[in-house]
Amino acid sequence: MVPPAGPGVFTVKPSGRDTFKLVVAGHAFTSRSEIEKYLAWRAARLTIEQGGQWFTFKEDREKGETADPAPARDPEGPRYSFRMKYFRPVWRYKTTASPSWMRWSPFSGEPFISADPKTITDFEVTAEIVVRKGPMDDADPLAFEAWALSDLLINQVSPPK
Repeated sequence: MVPPAGPGVFTVKPSGRDTFKLVVAGHAFTSRSEIEKYLAWRAARLTIEQGGQWFTFKEDREKGETADPAPARDPEGPRYSFRMKYFRPVWRYKTTASPSWMRWSPFSGEPFISADPKTITDFEVTAEIVVRKGPMDDADPLAFEAWALSDLLINQVSPPK
C-alpha cells in the first residue's frame, strides 16, 4: 500500500473532457525516476478511479523542443501495456541560488536539471492524461494500461515530501 501524500504534494485538475492535469510538488528532491514513477502510478490510479481502463499521455512540448521526436504509432512495435520511456513529464524547479522557477523538458536536449540536486528547494512535475475506456490502442506508445501500470509500480513508489 502506498501511503497518502501530504497536503499539496499531489493535485489533479480537469482540463477537458476526460482530460486531467496531474502535478506532483515537493521540497525534498529524491530522484527523477522515483518522482516520475510516483506521478505515473497516480495517473494509473486516477484512470481506474474515473472508470477508465487505460490512458494516453499528452506530451508538453514547447516550440523548438525537438531533441527527442514524438513517438509514432507502431503497429509492428512491442505489445505491452506501458512503455515507461514514453512517460516524460515536464519539470519546474527552484534552487537556493535562484528563487525564480526554471523549466526542464525531456524534449529540450538539455541534461536533466543542471543544478546540483541538493540545492533544489522546490519542484513541480506535470503530466496531462486522457482517460480512455474500452480496448487499449496498443500501437500507440503513449498509451498506458492503468491496472498493469499500477501493479508494476505499487511496490516502487512513495509520495515525495
